[in-house]
Amino acid sequence: MEMDGVFGRRRPKRRPTITTTPLIDVMLLLLIFFMVSATFRTHHGMDVDLPHAKSGEEQKEVQHEVSVSAEGQLYFNGREVDEAGLQAALVTALDADPEAVITLRADESADFGRVVRAMDIARDVGGKRLIIRTRPLK
Repeated sequence: MEMDGVFGRRRPKRRPTITTTPLIDVMLLLLIFFMVSATFRTHHGMDVDLPHAKSGEEQKEVQHEVSVSAEGQLYFNGREVDEAGLQAALVTALDADPEAVITLRADESADFGRVVRAMDIARDVGGKRLIIRTRPLK
């Protein structure tokens, strides 16, 4: 006990405590913040059986993705489009960022002419950086 004041009243000595409730609140807020702000990137739209390639390197920089399915259907960033829709979407994307990277994902059994047509559309609208996705040989 310690003496406090002029009149000598005794007051019990308080032990300092750490309240964990605010700490838990802060930790949960941080967890929510990082979960929301983290980028969970998966491929868009559809499954594509990529062709194999011996050469090539891993590319991390993907901004826009054009996919060609085995049936020849076109997709832009996971959304099904026709050739005119692909052209319009690429024009909009490249207007926002002329140096944008366009990644082409074509199914191994897709019609080659359809894949070349998608590449031509990307080139015609001003796409300067085109990456063709493949998977490594095992």
